[in-house]
Amino acid sequence: MIRLTFLYLLFGILSKISYGQDSNTLKAFKLPEKTFKVAGKTQQTPLEKPLKMVAFIDPLASSLNKEAEVWKYFIGSMDTDSIGFVFVVRDNSDMVNFKHYWFEEMAMDYPFFHDKGNRVFDINEISDERSRQTMLLNRNNEIVLTGGSPINTDPFNRYRSELHKRTTAMGIAGAVRGVIVEQTESGGIKWFHVNEPVYVNENDEVVPTKQAKEGIYSKKWVPGISPLSDTVRLIKRNQ
Repeated sequence: MIRLTFLYLLFGILSKISYGQDSNTLKAFKLPEKTFKVAGKTQQTPLEKPLKMVAFIDPLASSLNKEAEVWKYFIGSMDTDSIGFVFVVRDNSDMVNFKHYWFEEMAMDYPFFHDKGNRVFDINEISDERSRQTMLLNRNNEIVLTGGSPINTDPFNRYRSELHKRTTAMGIAGAVRGVIVEQTESGGIKWFHVNEPVYVNENDEVVPTKQAKEGIYSKKWVPGISPLSDTVRLIKRNQ
């Protein structure tokens, strides 16, 4: 079920997302204070990373479980030494219960920031209409990309693509793992593995790249895409 979810996210219908124009027009985002951080047992320090994803979390949202699941696997496909995730949790629920939900029920090995008194919302002028917005910040904490929840196809793909481009430009190789999906100028879709994938057979044995490609071209194997990893499982075609 999880694989089907991410295949849908990779190759589904596109929706709206916005880019910042240039360094003269980019708007700075005011991050939450360090004292707002609820870390659990994790040692992650997202506020210190050169690139940051910001997401506003509503504990009362009906889509909370799906959002948490997608974020968990999104984080797992990233180099968290260079990319931070700032989860700003709205102050509209019991934080004791939410902390248990986040760290225990969803097993999120990543901190969140309790927006006490909704101060982050207010200081950044986030309206209720924009309360489900996500953002990508550069090293100056300027907003370079905004979109909706990553449970929707286009934000999921655009953020991964943009993070891949920016980390590559920073000289950080392999910061985004798995398949990158981009929209072409003609409106089509192209996709590629960031790095040469590792091919494995149905017994989890590694297959040499040349042999794997020959098997795919001869239609001996069907490649099973693992969207958020650099592994491709080779499945024998039915005779």
